[in-house]
Amino acid sequence: MEAPERPDLARPWAVVPLRGLDSAKTRLSGELDPAQRRELVVAMAERTLAATRDSRRLAGTVLVTADPAAARLAEGLGARTVVQRVAGLNAALSEGRAAAGAAGATAILVLPIDLASVSASAIDALVDAAAQAPVERPVVVLVPDRHGRGTNALLVAPAGAIDPAFGPDSRAAHREAAARAGATLIELGGPLTVDVDTADDLLAARRYGPRGDGAREGRLEVVALSGISEIRTGDDLGSAILAALAATPDVLPLQDEDVLVVTQKVVSKAEGAIVDLDGVVPRSEAIEWAARWERDPRQVEVVLREARRIVRMANGVIITETRHGFVCANGGVDASNLGPASGHIVTLLPDDPDASAARIRARVRERFGVDVPVVVSDSFGRPWRWGIVDVAIGVSGLAPLEDLRGAPDHDGRIMRSTIRAVADELASAAELALGKTAGRPVALVRGAAFTRAEGSIRETLMPPDADLFR
Repeated sequence: MEAPERPDLARPWAVVPLRGLDSAKTRLSGELDPAQRRELVVAMAERTLAATRDSRRLAGTVLVTADPAAARLAEGLGARTVVQRVAGLNAALSEGRAAAGAAGATAILVLPIDLASVSASAIDALVDAAAQAPVERPVVVLVPDRHGRGTNALLVAPAGAIDPAFGPDSRAAHREAAARAGATLIELGGPLTVDVDTADDLLAARRYGPRGDGAREGRLEVVALSGISEIRTGDDLGSAILAALAATPDVLPLQDEDVLVVTQKVVSKAEGAIVDLDGVVPRSEAIEWAARWERDPRQVEVVLREARRIVRMANGVIITETRHGFVCANGGVDASNLGPASGHIVTLLPDDPDASAARIRARVRERFGVDVPVVVSDSFGRPWRWGIVDVAIGVSGLAPLEDLRGAPDHDGRIMRSTIRAVADELASAAELALGKTAGRPVALVRGAAFTRAEGSIRETLMPPDADLFR
């Protein structure tokens, strides 16, 4: 667990109330028979407890229940249990808070088991949002339900700053309690706003698909963001992306299956990964090569400087290995789409594209309370085929590969060599909406299947002993 900025977030614990596996969700009796209701409750409880267990921010979980079967389920997923002795939800939460406090909890996250898209990343976003609040005041982070009156999740730091007040109009009650306590109040949208209490809720929840992380099975959307103007060195790219998210129709609220794809060009320009060609003195090799193939010798010189290794120089094309380990044409040095300075400057690849993606991800999480993975993309050619495609050169918040070796395919045959290049596929999907000449450098991809992880683009690089063409 990363150290938060606030001391009262040093050890946040989740408190999860569950009346019983058979007695919960009685309002769904008209839709589900008792066995179906129990199956639903068990599945939701398992998913919620797994999310709290896998959170990088939470220090522990307490399940408050009067049901021995629910207690056994929780213990199997690493949670502590408290036997509920006083009737009522808020009384149960107070019992859970006391038990968490005895275990060293400095903050409490009240998390029901019935949130349709609960995930470790959504939980972490709550704690991360709280960590940004001024340290001199308590902080309350509230996720309302989709109807705007109830409370779906509540984080309180320090743990006793306000008492839980769940029930009718609990959103207003928690707002008032935060005001009385002099607390900073943060309200978040995103994936935790959908809970499952009624038949209508079941319909709303189905759009999030069986993975429980917001993915909508069989449907993918790509939206090019609006309003990002020419980026120059020193510009706040994060702020420009936040404004574009807010300005683009049908993007907010962000969802747990969203991924942002940001083109390398704007990242490099904002970070100052630019070379002024007017100050470049080309070596003789660069001059000879440029004259032979009608190239700019200054740009050829920059390509040679940036190369860790020259793979091949033929037919006017220079294939190099960059210091990042990418093998590509011209070492990622690019003279296109550079605005008024075109012809006088070239961009280089970002120094650390993973770190660039992580900075953008952090800004989005801070502003919108949803942990959206970020891919930095660039255009690469491909052996044996004409044409370029966009691939990932940096990632944050997702695994760039999905290794399916050893898993059965649709017919039950075991796959022996299949590894999906997930980040590259996301980059290519985004490019279809962005285009090369439309001046749209950022896209949101919604509905893709990916695995959340603190991945690195280095995972995609083929080691020399596996490279058949080295």
